[in-house]
Amino acid sequence: MAKTKYWMSDGYGAKALIEGADERDKWKPLGWSEADEPAAGDRVWLRHEDHGGRALFPAESVDLWQQKGWQPSDPPQPINPFNAPQPADVVEAAPTANTTTSPAPAGKAMSDKSREQ
Repeated sequence: MAKTKYWMSDGYGAKALIEGADERDKWKPLGWSEADEPAAGDRVWLRHEDHGGRALFPAESVDLWQQKGWQPSDPPQPINPFNAPQPADVVEAAPTANTTTSPAPAGKAMSDKSREQ
């Protein structure tokens, strides 16, 4: 029987459970490599079965989180910075009818007599 699930590591202590040889091969060019099962000190990608969120958890706590609906999974898909969503444009508020655009009043003007002294 062919192996269908692979533990992979990003080389920085994070491990993920990848399903299928095609998925495994997709992650290899992104810096992931096949690894042993998680051990103490590793972090494991888990995905919640209800809402689908993913997060990294310490390997020592995986059993506790599985009871709460989190299961070992693949990591989130990498984001290509050239195709990432752009932040919303900042729109300046239009001036209201009560605002004035005149400059602040200047200091007290000098009279001709004070200039002569």
